[in-house]
Amino acid sequence: MIHELNILLNMREVEIRNTAIQRFGDITGINIKIIDNETNTQNKWLADAQLILYTGKQETRFWAEIKNEFRARDLPAMLARAGKNKEAWILICQYIPGPLKEVLRHEGINYLEAAGNCFIRQTGLYFYINDQPVTALRTPKEGKLWKQAGLKFLFGVLQKPEWLNLPYRQVAELTGVALGNIGPFIDEMKKEGYLKQGIKEGVYIWILENKEALLKKWVELFVVVLRPKLRTGLFRFLNNKEQNAWMNLPDQDFFWGGETGGARLTNYLVPEKYSIYTRDDKMKLMKDLKLVPDTAGPVEMMEVFWNTDLDYKQGLVPPLLIYAELITSLDSRNRETAIRIKENYIDRAN
Repeated sequence: MIHELNILLNMREVEIRNTAIQRFGDITGINIKIIDNETNTQNKWLADAQLILYTGKQETRFWAEIKNEFRARDLPAMLARAGKNKEAWILICQYIPGPLKEVLRHEGINYLEAAGNCFIRQTGLYFYINDQPVTALRTPKEGKLWKQAGLKFLFGVLQKPEWLNLPYRQVAELTGVALGNIGPFIDEMKKEGYLKQGIKEGVYIWILENKEALLKKWVELFVVVLRPKLRTGLFRFLNNKEQNAWMNLPDQDFFWGGETGGARLTNYLVPEKYSIYTRDDKMKLMKDLKLVPDTAGPVEMMEVFWNTDLDYKQGLVPPLLIYAELITSLDSRNRETAIRIKENYIDRAN
């Protein structure tokens, strides 16, 4: 009944599934069989496929979720779908960003990429492959606009669309990217439908188009492409006194982001993690805030990546940044706070 199953999947998903299964078999010598999905009344409307993995005489069954790409926004739905039966599910994708693989492993969600990289764990079964290169065919078709420099550029123009009409040299200085990137970034935005030409006072200008879609894509890629590169370390407060009084700490030399930024902005959160963005020396800030290094600590120190023209106000990163960090969180309270921030600080500014 493979034909009936294929009807439920678009052809791209079928290609990803078959490629991933074949590649996994080439690497491991393990056979995976695709079976009819109609016989299970509990999961037949939730899963894209059923798989049986054969190791010797052992048969291990999985419900499969199949996607072209997996983004941070997809995490909550995947965790809800798997529920308490995570080991019985496997996520099959063309490509999964490295930081999201770490989250999936931490959450106990099995995954398999088209390239053969995987994390598969069930009773009596364990596979972890992470050294297979992603070929050009499998790499998402995203240009320089969606790399680190492009995301910095977009962070600026999403908040200050008028920058698009300044001289390129000035745009480069304001967004903190190389002058030679500005023209190509604008060309990519035009091609992807995020820019249109208008006329103001007889002069042609650039106007942001499809801003909601642009914002959504920026958020998704910021958390997996740019944000991990900004982290300078994890820490904990020297004692509970400083941690409990975090909101009263002097903040002239840094900005609160993430949960702490959301708490300051809305009074709706009690933070469990403390995100600090700074332009200053890390050692100085550790001394001032009484922080000690701890790889499992709740305090995350990050580099400021935006121009001072985008500084929001003393003690807080720009609301767009807080929104991006909270809306991609697995915590429902964080996502509720993110929605409030978007409604009150981002949408109203547009």
